[in-house]
Amino acid sequence: MESLLTKEELLAAVKGTQLGSAVCSFNDVQTDSRNVCAEKPCMFVPLMGEFQNGHKYIEDVLTKKASVILMNKTEYESNKAHYDELAAKYADVCFVLVENTLHALQDAAEAYVTKKCGSMILVSITGSSGKTTTKEMMVSVARAHFGEAGVAYTYGNLNSETGLPLSVFKIRGDEKIGIFEMGMNRVNEIGEISKVLKSRYGIITNIGTAHIGILGSQENIAIEKRKSLAYIPADGAAVVGADDAFADFCTEGVRGKVVKFGRNVPESVSGVRFVEDKGLFGTDFELDGLAVHLPLSGSYNYLNALSVIACAKEIGIPSNDIKKGLEAVASLSGRMEVKECKLINGKKVVLIKDCYNANLDSMMKVIDFCGELKNVGKKIFVLGDMKELGAESAKSHEAIGRRISEVKPELVYLVGPEMKAAEKLAWKGQGNISLKWFNESNAANFEKIANDINQLAGDNDVILLKGSHSMQLEKLVPLLCGTEGEAC
Repeated sequence: MESLLTKEELLAAVKGTQLGSAVCSFNDVQTDSRNVCAEKPCMFVPLMGEFQNGHKYIEDVLTKKASVILMNKTEYESNKAHYDELAAKYADVCFVLVENTLHALQDAAEAYVTKKCGSMILVSITGSSGKTTTKEMMVSVARAHFGEAGVAYTYGNLNSETGLPLSVFKIRGDEKIGIFEMGMNRVNEIGEISKVLKSRYGIITNIGTAHIGILGSQENIAIEKRKSLAYIPADGAAVVGADDAFADFCTEGVRGKVVKFGRNVPESVSGVRFVEDKGLFGTDFELDGLAVHLPLSGSYNYLNALSVIACAKEIGIPSNDIKKGLEAVASLSGRMEVKECKLINGKKVVLIKDCYNANLDSMMKVIDFCGELKNVGKKIFVLGDMKELGAESAKSHEAIGRRISEVKPELVYLVGPEMKAAEKLAWKGQGNISLKWFNESNAANFEKIANDINQLAGDNDVILLKGSHSMQLEKLVPLLCGTEGEAC
């Protein structure tokens, strides 16, 4: 099997120096030593972190038959005798010294994209919220048009400074389209991975407040997100929300076409006519005269679908394939999953599980969605802390408290120290809200919450679980629904 990159291509891309003269052949790239296996010749890229030095796993991956090792020059020089001994012992392994292994990984991935993706349509998707669901919608639409084998895409949540490069190394080269999500946790992370991908089409779902604790303001978030559009060519397109305050800012200087999506974009432009919000059961609309049912609930998922429609039309995907793809999309595990479940108390309820991530925007959206539901029983909220909000945390949690007081769910359980700020405002003047606050997300508190809900919930009630992933609210599901819940 041909190597992903030849030795000459790899050394040129990473500006590296080889130890010894071994051949270079690899069909897999890993940064986690646990994922290296003898079945596939693998390039191992040890990364340096604040508390971790991946170079200590080099000996381990060598025993697993890793075929190429990248290594920081400073690490090599700090223990030269040891690494020279390893290079001599594993003379058939290609050791390459680089200035920085993270940047070398990105540079190697960029070279691979240039080599393999010349005729492939490349799409990037980013935004403060909704990017993973939007990516899944776009993948489903692309599969409907290009076929299963014709689509490359982000694997799992590999959307970061290391994740995106690892994702693009999964490209075989015969796909017709590649759809890749871009996340960020620091300044210029999107700038770096945009240089790797150089997408022809780019979607920015929205500019919200996720990561405001890291970047300080929405404008700074917009500055980072718009870097995803930096390489769009004249024959490409940037897709942004028509009602987003930062839409024009994000598209300044874009060389390709600027396309806006949203509820207020005229049907004559978008081809879309809204028909009905079916609450828990999605949204009905028409696309160029075709009746479409989006199975994902929430008006924000309808907006995400509008961004996908706009992008797909620019790519040239016909409306019947867009319809087929959107109707086939399913919710992702932990992201706005809606299920009918029977509680341990025997009552049949609707469970909304949205425990993968939480920021002010996504929390507000799901609370509003539940608030607008009609013909349901009691509304029961279990809300966990929103993480990574920094100095904005108290203000953001207070905003959640105010929104709770406006929506007026019957039962509210707030979990985590940050949610104390929400408790104070949710109480104000709301004698009809039964509210309890728990300082920690632990087994004992989850047991109390589940027991309480099982005593008070009735048929047709709606239970919302929403919080940052680290709050682990999904652990409540089997406590609420027994063995049935374990399958949720």
